[in-house]
Amino acid sequence: MTDIGPAFNEVLKKYDTHIDTSRRKRSKTTDEFLKEAYTINTHISSLTHYLRTIRQSYLSTSKPPHRHHLSRTNSLQSPTTPKIHHHLTDAQRDDIDAHSKQNLRNLNAAIRQLADAEQLRQDTIRQVAQSKRARQGLGALGRWAAGGVLGGGRDKKSPEEEVEEARQNTIKMHRESVVWYLRRKLEEAGEVQRGMMEVRLEREVERSRSVLYKTRGSMAASGSSMPGVESPVTGGGMNGYGDGGVGTGGWGGGRGGKAAQMEEEDRREIERQLSPEQLQLFAQENNEMLKMYEDQLDQIRTAERSMIEISELQTTLAANLDIQSAQIDQLAADSFNTRENVGGGNKELKRAAERKSTARMVFFASCGLSLFLIGWDLLI
Repeated sequence: MTDIGPAFNEVLKKYDTHIDTSRRKRSKTTDEFLKEAYTINTHISSLTHYLRTIRQSYLSTSKPPHRHHLSRTNSLQSPTTPKIHHHLTDAQRDDIDAHSKQNLRNLNAAIRQLADAEQLRQDTIRQVAQSKRARQGLGALGRWAAGGVLGGGRDKKSPEEEVEEARQNTIKMHRESVVWYLRRKLEEAGEVQRGMMEVRLEREVERSRSVLYKTRGSMAASGSSMPGVESPVTGGGMNGYGDGGVGTGGWGGGRGGKAAQMEEEDRREIERQLSPEQLQLFAQENNEMLKMYEDQLDQIRTAERSMIEISELQTTLAANLDIQSAQIDQLAADSFNTRENVGGGNKELKRAAERKSTARMVFFASCGLSLFLIGWDLLI
């Protein structure tokens, strides 16, 4: 795109004017509601940015290089100043999950407190307006004498009251929209966190299956390399003790005692063929595999619990968003009706100013009738 800045400056010099390059100071927000809303919005944006920044490292399954030393941290840094690692341990991922869930809960509580404070302000203003309206003069009689009308037993609001009500409805609708926006952004942050945890859980399950497959292959290779020892994969199960796992001679054949006896004989035969060091090695490998599977199962259960908590929070936020959307629509309709009422009130004021007041006409008629009766009495 062509830069027309120099030509624009020449035109300004031609007309002896210049651009005010001084920076205008932004006016400080004096509204405490908006101050708190800006603070909450900043925290939500920081949390969302932090989660998106660490997403690649969080979901990475590659092991850290040996030449780099990765320090293990027990606590997560603040999301406003995140410390990004290229490789994360499972403990660090758990810390990220716990810290993110805590932030989501705290932000949800802050938004709820903000909404409660606004509701309290609206109730207070409504009560003050009602008490002020009840104390105005003689009530309905005063309004009628001033040129107003009575309808259905309810006093009609004055134009000033209509304008004030419209202003309060506008403020209410604006603040309801602010709360709705904050809850929507918090829901998006929770969706980012939930998506990361879902992918992590899926990859943990896939990795467990891959490790199980590799372990079966290694056990089959080690078993086949030993003379007189049948492969644990082809021999009938993970235990490596022959065909006692399935088949007609195993547990599925209905011969429980014979199967147990055959399994015991196979086990003794294998123990006679293997050295104590080999038996100890197999036992150690089995214990390590069992411990690894238990650790992975604990991680999967923890991730599932975290996902359930975040899903419950998102469900609550979605319900609140639906309620607030309906309230905002109702406020918009009320604002439109109030605008029409204000316009009608202004027209009635003009008509009342043009025509004589009813109370004034009654007063003059009463005075004239009284004077007529007095004069009639004097004449008689």
